[in-house]
Amino acid sequence: MRCLLVFAAVVAVWWPAAVSADAIISGRGCAVDGNTIQVGSKLKDDKCWGGINVRLHGIIARELDEHCPTSDGNHWPCGRAARFSLAQLLKPRSITCYHIDGAFKDDVPLVTCLSGRKDLALEMVLQGVAEAAHDESKRYELQEADAKAAKRGLWK
Repeated sequence: MRCLLVFAAVVAVWWPAAVSADAIISGRGCAVDGNTIQVGSKLKDDKCWGGINVRLHGIIARELDEHCPTSDGNHWPCGRAARFSLAQLLKPRSITCYHIDGAFKDDVPLVTCLSGRKDLALEMVLQGVAEAAHDESKRYELQEADAKAAKRGLWK
């Protein structure tokens, strides 16, 4: 299985035309940040090692060291909270990620990942730790509106 993942990564990097159709990447996931997952890796010293990086399509999460304001004027570590939330969603089982029509951002494949029946990006937006990427997709706009109305996460 690891050989297949490595082969898929090499083909994706060296021959982008070959991945214009959807590709599937699956395995254990490790949260690099709030919207980047390393598939097929292990966690060592609080870092992901040995997997293939993929980025969740349709969402924007804060950078790891970023802090966000609350309505009462305080700040909270929203970047770390996003990574923690994604790590919790990854814990129970393997994930399956579907590469979106050969799309990349910063040389990282844009994917939709499922853990069981849960869409990880959708869950991140519902929890309020990521925003819908309105310029990429309209897919998570309703979930973002729900998080805003409930004042979850970024919308505190």
